[in-house]
Amino acid sequence: MSNAVTYDAARRRIISLATGGDPEAPVAACPGWTVRDVVAHLAVGLGDFAEQRFEGVADGSWGERHVTERRGRSMGELLVEWERNFQVAEGLFDSPMGAVLIAEIISHEHDIRTALGRPGERDNVAVRAALTRPLQELDKRLREQHLPALRVTLEHGDRVVGEGEPAGGLRTSSFELLRVLGGRRNDEQVRTLDWDTDPGPWLPVLSLFGRRETALVE
Repeated sequence: MSNAVTYDAARRRIISLATGGDPEAPVAACPGWTVRDVVAHLAVGLGDFAEQRFEGVADGSWGERHVTERRGRSMGELLVEWERNFQVAEGLFDSPMGAVLIAEIISHEHDIRTALGRPGERDNVAVRAALTRPLQELDKRLREQHLPALRVTLEHGDRVVGEGEPAGGLRTSSFELLRVLGGRRNDEQVRTLDWDTDPGPWLPVLSLFGRRETALVE
């Protein structure tokens, strides 16, 4: 399945969730945001990707800008903008940016599902595809920071991230790993996973967007 097809299927699932649920429901995975705000971020962010406009990425204000600029817009207006940006950005999905977009939309789909109490399928091609870029980034971090390699065993096989022989292993599901790498688990939750050694050496780098302080379920 192509990245464009995977993205659009997730987009349509989110549209169904957002229009069938409470758009003002708070999203615990994104403190201060509602379901409507997450949709605004996805809609505007896709346009930013297409236009290579990334002001605020370095200081973490990129997503907040999307929400602030579109606060007060109706869900219908946001969905029209998202559709327009999807058409404009379609060529991006065959580029390296495609894997980034898949990781983002699938992570946010499950953020919204948790907020609305509508859990969805977690052992599917979309979740596994969403891990592609986060695992690449984790591998890069381990190598750059000269941290020990880690063996990750998932339901469909295992891989080693980092350089050299793995110093430890983690056995978990693709969904749970996506939540860990996406910053949806705090250190205590990460420690309770199925490790065969002390996870301490890897805790500082496992969350790609900063370490979460409070526990998040789902």
